[in-house]
Amino acid sequence: GHHYTNKGIDENKQFSINIPDVSLVEKTDYCGLVSGGKIDKSKVFNVFYGELSKAPLIEECPVCLSLSLYETVKLPFNTLYIGEPKEVFTEDKYMTDGMLDIKKVNPFTLTMPDNHYWSVGENVGKAWNIGKKLKK
Repeated sequence: GHHYTNKGIDENKQFSINIPDVSLVEKTDYCGLVSGGKIDKSKVFNVFYGELSKAPLIEECPVCLSLSLYETVKLPFNTLYIGEPKEVFTEDKYMTDGMLDIKKVNPFTLTMPDNHYWSVGENVGKAWNIGKKLKK
């Protein structure tokens, strides 16, 4: 079926991306199990809004972004929404030397089709640098 989230993005032309840490995995999974059309998921977390009044942000998440809709791409089984970031919210405790620190954010990811959540591991190399030794 059509996701309740899609309806909101299509109507309001704005959305949010909220990055939870591993302590929120149970609540995050619950939000994936129930439909926003049947259950008010805004009660699961403390919600706030930035300049975009229809893009709910989650207070408990270490990183939150509000985006205006830039492009919608219809795929065979899903819809891909491309957004233009308008605001980013985080706290100093998630930063190191003025940069977001992934170890402090402590996010998790979902792998499919095995449907497992994974925390982020160790740094394995610097991008656009570690491969230089293979250049001839």
